[in-house]
Amino acid sequence: MAVSSARARLAKAGPIDGWVLAPVVALLMLGVVMIYSVTSAEAFLAHDSASHFLVRHVQWLVLGCIALVVFSRVEYHQWRRLSVPLMVLAVVLLTVVVFAPLSVSPEINGARRWIRIGPLQGQPSEFAKLAFVIYAADWLSQKGEKVRNLWYGLIPFGIILGLLVGLIMLEPDMGTSLIFVATGGTMFFVAGAHLPQLAGATVLAAGAFTALIFSASYRLDRLTTFLDPWSDPLSKGYQPIQSLLALGSGGLVGRGLGVSRQKFGWLPEARTDGIMAIVGEELGFFGGTVVLALVIVIAVRGFGIALRCRDPFGALLASGVTAWIVFQSLLNIAVISLTVPFTGIPMPFISLGGSSLVVLLSAVGVLLNVSRYAEAPKAREGRHRARGRTRRVQPAGGRV
Repeated sequence: MAVSSARARLAKAGPIDGWVLAPVVALLMLGVVMIYSVTSAEAFLAHDSASHFLVRHVQWLVLGCIALVVFSRVEYHQWRRLSVPLMVLAVVLLTVVVFAPLSVSPEINGARRWIRIGPLQGQPSEFAKLAFVIYAADWLSQKGEKVRNLWYGLIPFGIILGLLVGLIMLEPDMGTSLIFVATGGTMFFVAGAHLPQLAGATVLAAGAFTALIFSASYRLDRLTTFLDPWSDPLSKGYQPIQSLLALGSGGLVGRGLGVSRQKFGWLPEARTDGIMAIVGEELGFFGGTVVLALVIVIAVRGFGIALRCRDPFGALLASGVTAWIVFQSLLNIAVISLTVPFTGIPMPFISLGGSSLVVLLSAVGVLLNVSRYAEAPKAREGRHRARGRTRRVQPAGGRV
Protein backbone atom coordinates (compact mmCIF):
# COMPACT_ATOMS: atom_id res chain seq x y z
CA MET A 1 0.00 0.00 0.00
CA ALA A 2 2.85 2.40 0.83
CA VAL A 3 4.47 1.76 -2.54
CA SER A 4 1.22 2.35 -4.43
CA SER A 5 0.51 5.59 -2.55
CA ALA A 6 4.05 6.82 -3.25
CA ARG A 7 3.58 6.02 -6.94
CA ALA A 8 0.27 7.87 -6.91
CA ARG A 9 1.91 10.95 -5.44
CA LEU A 10 4.73 10.76 -7.98
CA ALA A 11 2.16 10.65 -10.77
CA LYS A 12 0.74 13.94 -9.51
CA ALA A 13 4.12 15.63 -9.19
CA GLY A 14 4.97 18.61 -11.38
CA PRO A 15 8.37 19.96 -12.45
CA ILE A 16 10.89 21.29 -9.97
CA ASP A 17 11.01 25.03 -9.33
CA GLY A 18 13.67 26.32 -11.71
CA TRP A 19 13.66 29.69 -9.96
CA VAL A 20 15.15 27.96 -6.90
CA LEU A 21 17.65 25.88 -8.86
CA ALA A 22 18.90 28.69 -11.13
CA PRO A 23 20.23 31.05 -8.39
CA VAL A 24 21.79 28.07 -6.58
CA VAL A 25 23.64 27.07 -9.77
CA ALA A 26 24.72 30.69 -10.31
CA LEU A 27 26.13 30.91 -6.78
CA LEU A 28 27.91 27.57 -7.21
CA MET A 29 29.52 28.76 -10.44
CA LEU A 30 30.65 31.97 -8.76
CA GLY A 31 32.01 29.89 -5.90
CA VAL A 32 34.17 27.81 -8.23
CA VAL A 33 35.63 30.94 -9.83
CA MET A 34 36.25 32.66 -6.50
CA ILE A 35 37.81 29.59 -4.88
CA TYR A 36 40.41 29.44 -7.63
CA SER A 37 41.01 33.19 -7.45
CA VAL A 38 41.41 33.18 -3.66
CA THR A 39 43.46 29.99 -3.23
CA SER A 40 45.67 29.70 -6.34
CA ALA A 41 48.70 31.50 -4.86
CA GLU A 42 48.45 29.77 -1.48
CA ALA A 43 47.95 26.38 -3.15
CA PHE A 44 50.99 26.85 -5.37
CA LEU A 45 53.22 27.79 -2.45
CA ALA A 46 51.96 25.07 -0.11
CA HIS A 47 51.18 22.23 -2.52
CA ASP A 48 53.09 23.13 -5.71
CA SER A 49 49.79 23.22 -7.61
CA ALA A 50 47.68 26.33 -8.11
CA SER A 51 44.54 24.21 -8.49
CA HIS A 52 44.96 22.12 -5.32
CA PHE A 53 42.08 23.69 -3.38
CA LEU A 54 39.97 24.07 -6.53
CA VAL A 55 40.21 20.32 -7.25
CA ARG A 56 39.23 19.56 -3.67
CA HIS A 57 36.29 21.98 -3.88
CA VAL A 58 35.07 20.53 -7.20
CA GLN A 59 35.22 17.00 -5.77
CA TRP A 60 32.92 18.00 -2.93
CA LEU A 61 30.77 19.97 -5.37
CA VAL A 62 30.28 16.92 -7.63
CA LEU A 63 29.32 14.83 -4.60
CA GLY A 64 26.91 17.56 -3.51
CA CYS A 65 25.33 17.80 -6.97
CA ILE A 66 24.77 14.03 -6.97
CA ALA A 67 23.13 14.36 -3.55
CA LEU A 68 20.95 17.21 -4.87
CA VAL A 69 19.72 15.11 -7.80
CA VAL A 70 19.05 12.06 -5.61
CA PHE A 71 17.26 14.02 -2.89
CA SER A 72 15.17 15.90 -5.44
CA ARG A 73 13.91 12.51 -6.67
CA VAL A 74 13.06 11.16 -3.20
CA GLU A 75 9.41 11.88 -2.44
CA TYR A 76 9.66 14.17 0.57
CA HIS A 77 7.12 12.28 2.71
CA GLN A 78 9.66 9.47 2.95
CA TRP A 79 11.74 11.62 5.29
CA ARG A 80 9.06 11.44 7.99
CA ARG A 81 9.99 7.82 8.71
CA LEU A 82 13.62 8.85 9.19
CA SER A 83 13.10 12.02 11.21
CA VAL A 84 13.69 10.43 14.64
CA PRO A 85 16.71 8.28 13.60
CA LEU A 86 18.30 11.29 11.89
CA MET A 87 17.77 13.44 14.97
CA VAL A 88 19.22 10.77 17.28
CA LEU A 89 22.24 10.40 14.99
CA ALA A 90 22.75 14.18 14.97
CA VAL A 91 22.71 14.33 18.79
CA VAL A 92 25.14 11.40 19.02
CA LEU A 93 27.56 12.98 16.53
CA LEU A 94 27.42 16.36 18.28
CA THR A 95 28.12 14.61 21.58
CA VAL A 96 31.08 12.78 20.06
CA VAL A 97 32.54 16.08 18.83
CA VAL A 98 32.53 17.51 22.35
CA PHE A 99 33.65 14.48 24.37
CA ALA A 100 35.72 12.34 21.97
CA PRO A 101 39.53 12.28 22.22
CA LEU A 102 41.45 14.86 20.22
CA SER A 103 42.54 12.19 17.74
CA VAL A 104 38.89 11.86 16.66
CA SER A 105 37.73 15.43 17.28
CA PRO A 106 40.75 17.70 16.79
CA GLU A 107 40.88 21.22 18.19
CA ILE A 108 41.28 23.83 15.46
CA ASN A 109 41.57 27.53 16.31
CA GLY A 110 40.35 26.85 19.83
CA ALA A 111 37.19 24.97 18.78
CA ARG A 112 36.26 21.31 18.29
CA ARG A 113 33.80 21.13 15.40
CA TRP A 114 35.09 18.25 13.29
CA ILE A 115 35.08 14.46 13.43
CA ARG A 116 38.10 12.93 11.75
CA ILE A 117 38.42 9.18 11.11
CA GLY A 118 41.44 8.42 8.94
CA PRO A 119 41.17 10.40 5.70
CA LEU A 120 37.48 11.15 6.30
CA GLN A 121 36.33 14.21 8.19
CA GLY A 122 33.14 16.19 8.49
CA GLN A 123 31.28 18.74 10.58
CA PRO A 124 28.39 17.11 12.50
CA SER A 125 26.74 20.49 13.05
CA GLU A 126 26.14 20.75 9.28
CA PHE A 127 24.44 17.36 9.20
CA ALA A 128 22.49 18.35 12.33
CA LYS A 129 20.98 21.33 10.45
CA LEU A 130 19.29 19.05 7.92
CA ALA A 131 18.34 16.49 10.56
CA PHE A 132 16.77 19.21 12.71
CA VAL A 133 14.77 20.69 9.81
CA ILE A 134 13.34 17.26 8.94
CA TYR A 135 12.61 16.37 12.56
CA ALA A 136 11.09 19.77 13.39
CA ALA A 137 8.89 19.65 10.28
CA ASP A 138 7.59 16.22 11.30
CA TRP A 139 7.16 17.15 14.97
CA LEU A 140 5.41 20.47 14.35
CA SER A 141 3.12 19.11 11.63
CA GLN A 142 1.95 16.37 14.02
CA LYS A 143 1.15 18.90 16.73
CA GLY A 144 -1.29 20.82 14.54
CA GLU A 145 -3.27 23.37 16.58
CA LYS A 146 -1.62 22.12 19.79
CA VAL A 147 1.50 24.03 18.78
CA ARG A 148 -0.19 27.14 20.21
CA ASN A 149 -0.41 25.46 23.62
CA LEU A 150 2.54 26.47 25.79
CA TRP A 151 3.06 23.01 27.32
CA TYR A 152 2.51 21.02 24.13
CA GLY A 153 4.17 23.43 21.71
CA LEU A 154 6.70 26.05 22.73
CA ILE A 155 8.25 24.42 25.81
CA PRO A 156 8.99 20.96 24.32
CA PHE A 157 10.14 22.55 21.06
CA GLY A 158 12.41 24.87 23.03
CA ILE A 159 13.88 21.88 24.88
CA ILE A 160 14.63 20.07 21.59
CA LEU A 161 16.20 23.15 20.04
CA GLY A 162 18.01 23.98 23.28
CA LEU A 163 19.61 20.52 23.38
CA LEU A 164 21.15 21.00 19.93
CA VAL A 165 22.20 24.57 20.58
CA GLY A 166 23.73 23.59 23.92
CA LEU A 167 25.87 20.87 22.32
CA ILE A 168 26.97 23.24 19.57
CA MET A 169 27.88 25.96 22.07
CA LEU A 170 30.12 23.45 23.84
CA GLU A 171 32.26 23.23 20.68
CA PRO A 172 31.95 26.34 20.82
CA ASP A 173 30.19 27.75 17.72
CA MET A 174 27.91 30.74 18.29
CA GLY A 175 27.39 31.44 14.56
CA THR A 176 25.93 27.99 13.91
CA SER A 177 23.86 28.25 17.10
CA LEU A 178 22.30 31.46 15.78
CA ILE A 179 21.43 29.70 12.53
CA PHE A 180 19.66 26.93 14.46
CA VAL A 181 17.68 29.41 16.55
CA ALA A 182 16.67 31.51 13.52
CA THR A 183 15.66 28.43 11.51
CA GLY A 184 13.76 26.88 14.40
CA GLY A 185 11.99 30.16 15.17
CA THR A 186 10.90 30.52 11.54
CA MET A 187 9.54 26.98 11.42
CA PHE A 188 7.68 27.46 14.70
CA PHE A 189 6.14 30.68 13.34
CA VAL A 190 5.08 28.95 10.10
CA ALA A 191 3.53 26.12 12.14
CA GLY A 192 1.08 28.63 13.63
CA ALA A 193 2.80 29.72 16.83
CA HIS A 194 1.07 31.85 19.42
CA LEU A 195 2.76 35.18 18.69
CA PRO A 196 3.00 36.50 22.28
CA GLN A 197 4.63 33.20 23.28
CA LEU A 198 7.04 33.42 20.33
CA ALA A 199 7.89 37.02 21.23
CA GLY A 200 8.61 36.00 24.82
CA ALA A 201 10.80 33.11 23.64
CA THR A 202 12.70 35.51 21.37
CA VAL A 203 13.41 37.80 24.32
CA LEU A 204 14.59 34.84 26.41
CA ALA A 205 16.83 33.60 23.58
CA ALA A 206 18.33 37.06 23.15
CA GLY A 207 18.99 37.21 26.89
CA ALA A 208 20.61 33.76 26.84
CA PHE A 209 22.93 34.70 23.98
CA THR A 210 23.80 37.95 25.74
CA ALA A 211 24.70 36.02 28.87
CA LEU A 212 26.85 33.66 26.78
CA ILE A 213 28.69 36.63 25.29
CA PHE A 214 29.54 38.00 28.73
CA SER A 215 30.43 34.56 30.09
CA ALA A 216 33.50 34.16 27.85
CA SER A 217 36.23 36.77 27.50
CA TYR A 218 36.89 36.06 23.82
CA ARG A 219 33.22 36.63 22.97
CA LEU A 220 33.22 39.87 24.92
CA ASP A 221 36.37 40.85 23.03
CA ARG A 222 34.52 40.32 19.76
CA LEU A 223 31.76 42.65 20.95
CA THR A 224 34.18 45.40 21.94
CA THR A 225 36.10 44.87 18.69
CA PHE A 226 32.85 45.24 16.77
CA LEU A 227 32.24 48.59 18.46
CA ASP A 228 35.78 49.83 17.75
CA PRO A 229 38.00 47.47 15.68
CA TRP A 230 40.71 50.15 15.39
CA SER A 231 41.33 50.04 19.14
CA ASP A 232 43.46 46.92 18.55
CA PRO A 233 44.21 46.86 14.79
CA LEU A 234 47.05 44.31 14.92
CA SER A 235 45.32 41.68 17.04
CA LYS A 236 41.62 41.49 17.89
CA GLY A 237 40.56 44.03 15.27
CA TYR A 238 42.83 42.71 12.54
CA GLN A 239 40.35 40.45 10.72
CA PRO A 240 37.42 42.90 10.77
CA ILE A 241 39.67 45.72 9.53
CA GLN A 242 41.13 43.62 6.71
CA SER A 243 37.62 42.59 5.71
CA LEU A 244 36.50 46.23 5.53
CA LEU A 245 39.62 47.15 3.57
CA ALA A 246 38.81 44.45 1.03
CA LEU A 247 35.22 45.63 0.64
CA GLY A 248 36.15 49.31 0.51
CA SER A 249 38.96 48.91 -2.02
CA GLY A 250 36.57 47.15 -4.40
CA GLY A 251 34.50 50.28 -4.97
CA LEU A 252 31.53 50.02 -7.32
CA VAL A 253 32.90 47.60 -9.94
CA GLY A 254 35.85 46.00 -8.12
CA ARG A 255 39.56 45.69 -8.84
CA GLY A 256 38.87 42.94 -11.35
CA LEU A 257 38.61 39.17 -11.17
CA GLY A 258 41.79 37.70 -9.71
CA VAL A 259 43.28 41.10 -8.79
CA SER A 260 42.57 40.99 -5.04
CA ARG A 261 45.39 42.04 -2.72
CA GLN A 262 43.82 40.94 0.56
CA LYS A 263 43.88 37.27 -0.48
CA PHE A 264 47.71 37.26 -0.33
CA GLY A 265 47.83 36.46 3.36
CA TRP A 266 46.23 39.66 4.63
CA LEU A 267 42.66 38.48 5.20
CA PRO A 268 42.36 35.43 7.51
CA GLU A 269 40.03 32.61 6.41
CA ALA A 270 39.68 34.19 2.97
CA ARG A 271 38.62 30.94 1.30
CA THR A 272 35.90 30.11 3.84
CA ASP A 273 34.28 32.65 6.20
CA GLY A 274 35.83 35.70 4.52
CA ILE A 275 35.27 34.87 0.87
CA MET A 276 32.54 37.50 0.43
CA ALA A 277 35.09 40.18 1.30
CA ILE A 278 37.17 39.03 -1.68
CA VAL A 279 34.03 38.99 -3.83
CA GLY A 280 33.51 42.63 -2.85
CA GLU A 281 37.14 43.49 -3.54
CA GLU A 282 37.32 41.85 -6.98
CA LEU A 283 33.74 42.38 -8.19
CA GLY A 284 32.84 45.48 -6.22
CA PHE A 285 29.53 46.65 -4.87
CA PHE A 286 27.76 45.41 -8.00
CA GLY A 287 29.13 41.89 -7.55
CA GLY A 288 28.07 41.79 -3.92
CA THR A 289 24.63 43.11 -4.87
CA VAL A 290 24.21 40.33 -7.43
CA VAL A 291 25.02 37.73 -4.78
CA LEU A 292 22.51 39.31 -2.39
CA ALA A 293 19.88 39.42 -5.17
CA LEU A 294 20.37 35.69 -5.83
CA VAL A 295 19.86 34.96 -2.13
CA ILE A 296 16.67 37.06 -2.18
CA VAL A 297 15.36 35.08 -5.16
CA ILE A 298 15.95 31.84 -3.23
CA ALA A 299 14.12 33.37 -0.24
CA VAL A 300 11.11 34.50 -2.28
CA ARG A 301 10.75 31.24 -4.19
CA GLY A 302 11.48 29.03 -1.16
CA PHE A 303 8.94 30.69 1.10
CA GLY A 304 6.56 30.83 -1.88
CA ILE A 305 6.78 27.04 -2.13
CA ALA A 306 5.94 26.81 1.57
CA LEU A 307 2.91 29.09 1.13
CA ARG A 308 1.59 27.10 -1.84
CA CYS A 309 2.12 23.71 -0.27
CA ARG A 310 -1.16 22.27 1.07
CA ASP A 311 0.68 19.70 3.20
CA PRO A 312 1.89 21.06 6.60
CA PHE A 313 4.93 18.78 6.63
CA GLY A 314 5.99 19.92 3.16
CA ALA A 315 5.38 23.59 3.99
CA LEU A 316 7.51 23.31 7.13
CA LEU A 317 10.28 21.48 5.25
CA ALA A 318 10.37 24.21 2.61
CA SER A 319 10.35 27.03 5.15
CA GLY A 320 13.07 25.35 7.24
CA VAL A 321 15.48 24.78 4.35
CA THR A 322 14.86 28.28 2.99
CA ALA A 323 15.33 29.95 6.38
CA TRP A 324 18.57 28.03 6.88
CA ILE A 325 20.04 29.15 3.55
CA VAL A 326 18.86 32.74 3.82
CA PHE A 327 19.81 33.38 7.46
CA GLN A 328 23.25 31.82 7.02
CA SER A 329 23.86 33.92 3.89
CA LEU A 330 22.71 37.13 5.55
CA LEU A 331 24.73 36.42 8.70
CA ASN A 332 27.89 35.86 6.65
CA ILE A 333 27.36 39.10 4.71
CA ALA A 334 26.57 40.98 7.93
CA VAL A 335 29.75 39.71 9.59
CA ILE A 336 31.94 40.58 6.60
CA SER A 337 30.50 44.10 6.42
CA LEU A 338 30.85 44.48 10.22
CA THR A 339 27.11 44.93 10.62
CA VAL A 340 27.22 42.40 13.47
CA PRO A 341 30.11 41.17 15.67
CA PHE A 342 32.51 38.76 14.02
CA THR A 343 31.64 35.06 14.09
CA GLY A 344 32.83 32.30 11.81
CA ILE A 345 30.18 31.13 9.36
CA PRO A 346 30.73 30.06 5.73
CA MET A 347 28.87 31.65 2.82
CA PRO A 348 26.47 29.07 1.35
CA PHE A 349 27.44 27.73 -2.10
CA ILE A 350 30.48 30.05 -2.41
CA SER A 351 32.89 29.21 0.44
CA LEU A 352 35.37 26.34 0.06
CA GLY A 353 33.30 23.20 0.07
CA GLY A 354 33.29 20.12 2.26
CA SER A 355 30.62 18.40 4.31
CA SER A 356 28.78 21.73 4.61
CA LEU A 357 28.42 22.03 0.82
CA VAL A 358 27.22 18.43 0.42
CA VAL A 359 24.62 18.75 3.18
CA LEU A 360 23.46 22.13 1.89
CA LEU A 361 22.94 20.81 -1.65
CA SER A 362 21.11 17.80 -0.19
CA ALA A 363 18.76 20.24 1.55
CA VAL A 364 18.23 22.09 -1.75
CA GLY A 365 17.28 18.72 -3.28
CA VAL A 366 14.64 18.27 -0.56
CA LEU A 367 13.31 21.77 -1.25
CA LEU A 368 13.12 21.07 -4.99
CA ASN A 369 11.18 17.88 -4.34
CA VAL A 370 8.68 19.77 -2.17
CA SER A 371 8.29 22.27 -5.02
CA ARG A 372 7.04 19.44 -7.27
CA TYR A 373 4.02 18.98 -5.00
CA ALA A 374 3.53 22.57 -3.83
CA GLU A 375 0.52 23.22 -6.03
CA ALA A 376 -2.60 21.11 -5.63
CA PRO A 377 -3.11 18.83 -8.70
CA LYS A 378 -6.66 20.11 -9.31
CA ALA A 379 -5.48 23.72 -9.36
CA ARG A 380 -2.67 22.81 -11.75
CA GLU A 381 -5.05 20.93 -14.05
CA GLY A 382 -7.50 23.84 -13.97
CA ARG A 383 -4.75 26.26 -14.91
CA HIS A 384 -3.71 24.05 -17.81
CA ARG A 385 -7.36 23.81 -19.00
CA ALA A 386 -7.70 27.61 -18.76
CA ARG A 387 -4.60 28.05 -20.87
CA GLY A 388 -5.99 25.58 -23.37
CA ARG A 389 -9.24 27.53 -23.65
CA THR A 390 -7.28 30.76 -24.09
CA ARG A 391 -5.31 29.26 -26.93
CA ARG A 392 -8.46 27.98 -28.63
CA VAL A 393 -10.33 31.28 -28.31
CA GLN A 394 -7.58 33.39 -29.84
CA PRO A 395 -7.44 32.87 -33.65
CA ALA A 396 -4.24 32.41 -35.59
CA GLY A 397 -2.46 35.68 -36.26
CA GLY A 398 -3.58 37.13 -32.91
CA ARG A 399 -6.63 39.06 -34.33
CA VAL A 400 -10.05 38.75 -32.72
